Amino acid sequence: MKKKLLFIATFCVTLIHAQNVPLVQVKIQDPQMVCNLGDCTVLNVAHQFIPKNTDSYSVESIGYNPIFPFSGGVTIPPNGDDYWSPVFDLPFGFCFYGNTYNSVLVGTNGVITFDLTHNNPMNFCEYSFNQTIPNVDFPIKNAIYGVYQDTDIRTPPITNPNFQNINYYVVDTGVYAAPNRAFIVNFNQLPQYDCGNNVGFQTSQIVIHEGTNIVEVFVENRTSCTTWNNGSGLIGIQNQSGTSAITPTDRNTGTWSATNEAWRFTPNGSTLPITYQWFVDGFIVPGANSDSFVVCPTNNQTMYSVQATFDNCGHSFVLNDQNDYGLLSVYPLANPVDISICTNDTGIYTVDIDQAAYVLNGAPLSDYDFKYYENQTDAALGTNNFIASVHNFSFTQNQTIYLVVEDLMSSGCRWIKPFSLNINPAVAPPTGAAEQGFNPGQTLNDLAVEGQSIQWYDAAIGGNLLPGNTLLQNNFTYYASQTVNNCESRMSNPVRLAVHVYDLTLSNVGFLQNNLKVYPNPTHQFLTISNSYKMEQVIVRNSLGQKVLEVYPNQKEYTLNTTQLLSGIYMLDIKSEKQSQTLKVVKN
Repeated sequence: MKKKLLFIATFCVTLIHAQNVPLVQVKIQDPQMVCNLGDCTVLNVAHQFIPKNTDSYSVESIGYNPIFPFSGGVTIPPNGDDYWSPVFDLPFGFCFYGNTYNSVLVGTNGVITFDLTHNNPMNFCEYSFNQTIPNVDFPIKNAIYGVYQDTDIRTPPITNPNFQNINYYVVDTGVYAAPNRAFIVNFNQLPQYDCGNNVGFQTSQIVIHEGTNIVEVFVENRTSCTTWNNGSGLIGIQNQSGTSAITPTDRNTGTWSATNEAWRFTPNGSTLPITYQWFVDGFIVPGANSDSFVVCPTNNQTMYSVQATFDNCGHSFVLNDQNDYGLLSVYPLANPVDISICTNDTGIYTVDIDQAAYVLNGAPLSDYDFKYYENQTDAALGTNNFIASVHNFSFTQNQTIYLVVEDLMSSGCRWIKPFSLNINPAVAPPTGAAEQGFNPGQTLNDLAVEGQSIQWYDAAIGGNLLPGNTLLQNNFTYYASQTVNNCESRMSNPVRLAVHVYDLTLSNVGFLQNNLKVYPNPTHQFLTISNSYKMEQVIVRNSLGQKVLEVYPNQKEYTLNTTQLLSGIYMLDIKSEKQSQTLKVVKN
């Protein structure tokens, strides 16, 4: 089920073989689509198989396409003719004409029986018959005939017993695992008694199915041997007493031939009652015992499952989910993202508001229709007043855009997904001293400037972007910007921070060369500040420019305790007798 917000997978996944034989399982029907979480829908159980009593049967012709091989099982040795196999114990109970059987005999004349009282393992299997069924005097009753005829498994006339044989086996894997196992009997490439190979080889297969109690007969080739036993051949089933039987038309004991035909015998008695129990996230829902269940999912990960129980011939079948499935979106659409743009001097902003690729989240674009509206009412009504140019949309103030997404395929769902267009406020320039001294070899990275993502330029407006390792030049002004929320403070208003620098070794404004010493830098706890002149004031500022510490040493050397400071970069404003300098220090 493609492109639907609500996706319900099958309960006990419905797998059907080439002849579409029903399996003992049910599924949850595809419900009405839930376009938004919180909406309600009804989950209904759809029966792939409705169990019925086996006191009567129907028979139908099906396409000849056997999927089980005609070889590979237990082989009856070709050491004689007209005899029964050893008792084969079925791994499942098979219900046949109202009784459950766990053992079966395979006869060499195209027949299997559940009657172990009147038929003895490894003893004579009757071949002579000319009666139709039902018949209380029929030689073999409580049996499946397919094709019942006098085949000859002696060697010779069999020439290749590895291929020409009678074999039987159980399939218990894949979709044919319990409770859908199958017992297969093959009568493969066998000659007729008396006619030998003159009328061709006889090949047929009998399949009985657990749970459904269905019987299938596949006939690859059957040709009558009219010179023996009246050419009798029979396809059908009959009960223990010989009072009830069913056969396909023209296959009830007679002279007939067939190639590539198949028949299915299905129980056709009264319908057996089924009880249900629904589960949400593995927990029983009290009172949810019918074949339908109303759900109003509030998240798309809630897991829903159902259990079905019925009795057949005294055998209880409890069918649980092989896989838990919930309310899943095959292509869960994403919500659009808000779009932000940096303020500019014009006050007019042009952006691309197309969010289809993002919202689709991998779904094919051709399956959906996208329209954008400036007005919520228009979006709700689906008017033609939609935005025509989504790749070049202009606006002047913050506003909301309403994206309408419509499923063009199966669900018909329609969603309104709003998103915002935001104009970020102007970013102020970073802060720092307008006059800063430096020693030869220092770079722009050594200047004391507070802000985020600092960038340097050689002009107040425009100019060239300078790398942080640019060597400082005496008596030169540099201009710093900062970037906040992807917006840079590089516009004409506000301007960038101008920092004029001077070489401390050439200037008498700052401290004398090598007279000011700050160590150790970086520091872990104590920071020593030493100068030729008494220091009047020391201010420590954090990376945001906030004052975090202030002292008045009034001495040439002072030890500053930084224990209370967090790790990071700090600026020291040092003043001494009308001289000042700002230095960068690092606290580990």
